Order: sequence, then C-alpha cells, then structure tokens
Amino acid sequence: MPELQGRLWLSRPEAPVVVIPPRSVHNVTGAQAHLSCEVRAVPTPVITWRKVTQSPEGTQVLEELPGDHVNIAVQVRGGPSDHEATAWILINPLRKEDEGAYQCHATNVVGEAQSHSMVTVLDLNKYKSPYFPAPNGHM
Repeated sequence: MPELQGRLWLSRPEAPVVVIPPRSVHNVTGAQAHLSCEVRAVPTPVITWRKVTQSPEGTQVLEELPGDHVNIAVQVRGGPSDHEATAWILINPLRKEDEGAYQCHATNVVGEAQSHSMVTVLDLNKYKSPYFPAPNGHM
C-alpha cells in the first residue's frame, strides 16, 4: 500500500512476480516463435530471456539472449500497469537448434522470479511429401 511522504506517494518494495508466464510454442523450421512474459514488481523489474541448456558435464547452463543469435530479438517495455514490465522474444526463422527450454527472468533490489516455457521445433525438411512430377503435358 502506498504511503504519503510530504507530497509524494511511495510504494513499498515488492519482489518480482510473474503475472503472465510465457506459453510453450510448437512450430516448424523456417517459421517464427514468439514468447512473452509479464512481471509486476516495485521497483519495476529488469527482465531478461535465457535459453536453458546442459553442459557436457550435465550441469544447467543459462545462455543470456539474444547473445550471438542473428535470428533472435528481445524487447522489453513498461506496463501495461504501474510497476509492470512485459518482455518478448522473437525467434525468426526458427531452426531445429532453437528447440528447448526458455526462461523469463525478472529481478529488482528486493528479489527475483522466473518462469519457463518450451519451444518445440518440427524439422519441416524431414516431413515434406516426396516430389512427384506432373505427367507430361499437365501443369
């Protein structure tokens, strides 16, 4: 609950809470995948996207995005309400190696929160129907 100090309303600090978590996505190679995450916190949180992978030794690795990926874009904006922020990640074009777990991670001075979603990629080249040429004279 806000407090009145002089003529300023101050809000009590609150750790981040994921209000709307990202949904898992299924699509084919060459298409695009879009994830979004909405977080509330006081002060407004910093939101980052990470891809969750495993090292050869089997430990969890969090790769901050977009990193070096030319097919990944990340955007964060304030709102839709006070002390909320919304973050998006767009993967375009989608490649088989983009498949995996993605984490929306929010942090502020009070704490942190995260939520995960899965991106499943079907390799379109594996499932294309075989090419049958048209009979002579029929096109």
